[in-house]
Amino acid sequence: MTPHYTVENHSEQAIELDPLRAALAKIAEIEDIGQPVHVLLTSSERICELNSRFRHIDAETDVLTFPSGQGHPFPLGDIAVSVPYAKRQAELRGVSTEDELVALIVHGVLHLVGYDDEEESEKLKMQSRMNEIGEMIGTPIDAHWTSVLHQEEE
Repeated sequence: MTPHYTVENHSEQAIELDPLRAALAKIAEIEDIGQPVHVLLTSSERICELNSRFRHIDAETDVLTFPSGQGHPFPLGDIAVSVPYAKRQAELRGVSTEDELVALIVHGVLHLVGYDDEEESEKLKMQSRMNEIGEMIGTPIDAHWTSVLHQEEE
């Protein structure tokens, strides 16, 4: 059975889902993921609620990952992406919203397969892998990709 990779739009923004689904399938193939993965595109309010509930941070963010485990419909996990946040970051980066959403999906998948970005050395490994994947799937990802809006807040 072929793993199921889903992208659902629960934001109030019109988003073309087919390119994101295709990108998710390519990313999963590159990372040799044989388990279903789910991406939820959501609103600022919902991502803030999820961030507060699961990370105890009462603020909006761009992407959250939720590793699941066996027995869950998406055993590798779920990824939640704030579409409004992604749009603002895309503007600041000078890229399309679609490219930013793909970069956030890459970032989320890498978290699900064990990458971390808390320590600087781990962040550099994750950025490098994001760039490699971006090249392979034809989506430009900033060589030093980070959550731009988080940097402005600090």
